[in-house]
Amino acid sequence: MARIYSFLKKIFYLRKRNGTIRFMFPAVLSFAAVLGAAVVTSDEVSYIRLETSTQTIEAGDRFSIEVFAYAHVPVNAVDVTIQFDPESVKVISVDRGESVLTLWTQDPIIEKDRVLLQGGTFRRGFLTEHKIATINVRANDTGQSSFEATDVVLLAGDGSGSSVAVAEAVDSKVNFFIYDENTDPDSIKVAVNVDIITDIDGDGKVTIRDVSAFMAAWHSKSRIYDFNKDGRMNFRDFSIILANLLF
Repeated sequence: MARIYSFLKKIFYLRKRNGTIRFMFPAVLSFAAVLGAAVVTSDEVSYIRLETSTQTIEAGDRFSIEVFAYAHVPVNAVDVTIQFDPESVKVISVDRGESVLTLWTQDPIIEKDRVLLQGGTFRRGFLTEHKIATINVRANDTGQSSFEATDVVLLAGDGSGSSVAVAEAVDSKVNFFIYDENTDPDSIKVAVNVDIITDIDGDGKVTIRDVSAFMAAWHSKSRIYDFNKDGRMNFRDFSIILANLLF
């Protein structure tokens, strides 16, 4: 803990000399002390993670969205809604060939602006991360769009169907950009709103508000901010958001 104190004090002292950050060190140090005393990880919550095969796609082409479930306790029933913008994309099909779910209460339902995934497993349940389904999509209208997991229900394989604690993860939502054949490839990077993963409030920069949101989520376990993708929300993630704030 003494090393952490010395490191943070040095950083904030140097930044304060430049007039950039003031009065933040005591609050950040207090949070660092809390982290050192009690580490909270994703072992205490479950979540849904989405992954896109591409972040830039030409209108008319196809791509996919993979849906994963992370379970911190054995889960044997899943009910997930995936929201999307029907103006920008069309969902063609849902592939469940590699799904951890072996019993589907009904085939995946594709509605106007959402996909419903409901099913379970024969055995007591699955642990850690497994694929639920792959959503096959065609890009339609140009511009920025997204897929987002909402209304997630996970039930434990404990014989009584207990509800499992679910948090909103950083990757519960994926963004992508659709362009047309007349778009200059060099301008796509400018057109795409590149997400800073530690920009929690989405204002395009990392500020003390983002750090405060990280601290609040750490305390409440309402959301998993796993910036380094190691499956845990710990001091490494805190150091990443801190570095983005300072530098």
